[in-house]
Amino acid sequence: MARFLLPLREGRTEPGPFSPAALFVSAVVAAVVVNLVTEPMVVLSLFFLVLIGGTVARTRWRAVLGLAARFEFVVLFWVLLEPITYGQTVVGVIQTPWGPLPVYREGIRMGILLGLRMVTILTTVLAALSHMTLSDLIGALQTIRLPGIILGSLVIMMRYLPVFMEERRRMEDALALRGLQTGSRRERLRALGSMVGTTIDRAFTRSEAVYDAMKLRGFSGCVPVTAAGLRRTDVLLLMLLGLFALAAFYVFPAVVVL
Repeated sequence: MARFLLPLREGRTEPGPFSPAALFVSAVVAAVVVNLVTEPMVVLSLFFLVLIGGTVARTRWRAVLGLAARFEFVVLFWVLLEPITYGQTVVGVIQTPWGPLPVYREGIRMGILLGLRMVTILTTVLAALSHMTLSDLIGALQTIRLPGIILGSLVIMMRYLPVFMEERRRMEDALALRGLQTGSRRERLRALGSMVGTTIDRAFTRSEAVYDAMKLRGFSGCVPVTAAGLRRTDVLLLMLLGLFALAAFYVFPAVVVL
């Protein structure tokens, strides 16, 4: 699962000190807190705080940071877009074939802030998910009363999306063995279009077969999942979340000012 979607644990694992529902909700609340911070240095401090806390909790950082790095294009897009689209104080001009492109001081700050926010939020959420199995995650979503139809669709998607991606990988290997990846640009585009079309066709065929099989087994549109529930130790996690918010809005801003 970590190879395709999320850094979830696999197989049977010993239950952690906190319930999966509390971990999931805490990660979402922490992400909201990070999103409300407006100082880049404070966000950077929160990022290091997440790294320290995750290290203490024995987070599998290799899997977490590996998945977070896949979003580098999205992060860099906003980091590079904001300086040329937002602000009023011009600090430089980039000459392009379409004319001069001004760079704004406010945009540079906003781009850095958005980039740090996205990296911190991704790291926080993925670190929390790395301490759950797929069953824990589904049970947590059931605990917070996610609608059954959405939960059922999510379970099926997470089950079969890796299968489709594995089929795509096999088709890419087949194309490479036939030498199409080293051909002309037109040949590569034709091969890519054929691969995409074949993947979509197989996806529809597999979805119909899976749906028919599930109907024969009594599937009614909702997946019966037992809620994970909460634990007494979740109070400690709530306290840690309060300290995180306190550091974000009071402690770190005061240190930055000094």
